Amino acid sequence: MVYLDYSANAPVREEVLEAFLETERKYEGNPNSVHALGKEAKEEFDRLNAAMLGLLKVDPAQYEIVYTSSGSESNNLAVKGIYGSYHAGLTSRLIASPFEHSSVNACLSYLKEAGADVVLSPVTKEGQLDYGRLKEEMTPETILLSCVLVESETGIVQDGEKLSSFVKAYPSCHLLVDATQAVGRIPVDFSAFEMVSFTPHKYGGICGTGVLLKRKSTVLTPLIHGGHSDSLYRSGTTPLGLIASTVKATELALKEEEENRRKVTLLRKRLLEQLASVPGVVLNSFSSFPYIVNLSAEKVPGARMVELLSQRGVCVSQKSACSVPNTPSKPIMALTHDRKRALSSFRVSLSPRTSEAEVDEFVLALKGVLHDGK
Repeated sequence: MVYLDYSANAPVREEVLEAFLETERKYEGNPNSVHALGKEAKEEFDRLNAAMLGLLKVDPAQYEIVYTSSGSESNNLAVKGIYGSYHAGLTSRLIASPFEHSSVNACLSYLKEAGADVVLSPVTKEGQLDYGRLKEEMTPETILLSCVLVESETGIVQDGEKLSSFVKAYPSCHLLVDATQAVGRIPVDFSAFEMVSFTPHKYGGICGTGVLLKRKSTVLTPLIHGGHSDSLYRSGTTPLGLIASTVKATELALKEEEENRRKVTLLRKRLLEQLASVPGVVLNSFSSFPYIVNLSAEKVPGARMVELLSQRGVCVSQKSACSVPNTPSKPIMALTHDRKRALSSFRVSLSPRTSEAEVDEFVLALKGVLHDGK
C-alpha cells in the first residue's frame, strides 16, 4: 500500500513511542500531588515544558504552553477563549481567512449564533490575504484574526512576518495562527505571534496530542472547568507521557526540517514532471511548499478518485480529513471560483518517508484510473 496522506496523519516515530513509554513507566505520581512521587513528576513536567519552550525559541517569561488533545482542541480553546474573555457584551467581530480548518470554522459558526460578527476575509488570486480588504474589515470591535499559516489542501503559505506586523496596528485584536501543516516543514518564528496552534501527529507524534502556544498576557476562558492542572486554561491530570512524546516529536521534526524539505522538494519535482504528461489533470497547488500537491482530474469527482486509487493500493485524500465529504473544496473554490474543479480536486501529501518508487506507483495508478474510468 502506498501512503500519500501525510497531511492527515504521519505514522508515529519509534523514538516518540519510546519517550512516551519510558516516561509512563518511570513516573508513577500525579504531578498535581504533593507527595514525593508527585513532586518528582512535577519536576519532570517542568523540565519537559522548559525544553519545549526552548525548541520553539520563545521567552518563557512571555509565553506559556497549553497541552491539549489535538489541533482542533487548541483552536477551540483559542477562538472560544478569546470571545469569552474579550467580547464584553459587544457585537464583537471575528475575522478569518477562507482557508481555515473546520475546527476554526465550526467555532466561528457557533459564536455567530451567539451574536458575534463573523467575517471571512477574501484572498488574492495567489491565495494570499488581501491586506487592503482586511484593513477595511478591521474595526474597533474586532477581537480576533485567525489565519492558517500553511493551507492544508493546497499548501499555500501565508507571509507570517507581514501578518504579525499588520496586527500590531490593532491592539484590541488578538491573533491566532494555525501552524499545523507548518511545524517541522518550514521555518516558523513562534515569537512573532500571540497564539499558535499545532498538533505533533502531523510530524511523527502521537494522536491525542496538541499544543496551544500563547502569550501569558492573553487571557482565555477555559473550555474545561474544575480540577487542578499544569495550566489555568485546561483542567485535568497532566499527561506526562504524552507531553514527553510531544517534546521528542518536535525536537526531531525541527532538527531534521531542512534536510527533509530538500528531500521532499525533489520528490515533488519528480511528481510534477510525470504529471505534466498526464492529460486531463490540472494542478491546483502553485506555491513552493513541497509537501502538498493538489490536483483535479476531468470527469472524476474527488471522492470517487480517492476510492478508485485506494482500490489500486494508493492512499490519498479528497480534502482535509476533518472536512465534510462530497462537498466542494473551499480553498479551491476561493482560488478558482470553479465548482466543478473544486468537486474534482484531491490532495497528495508527501513525506521524507515517501520513496521515488511510491511516487511512480501513484502516477501509474492515476493513469490507470483515468484510462479505465475505474
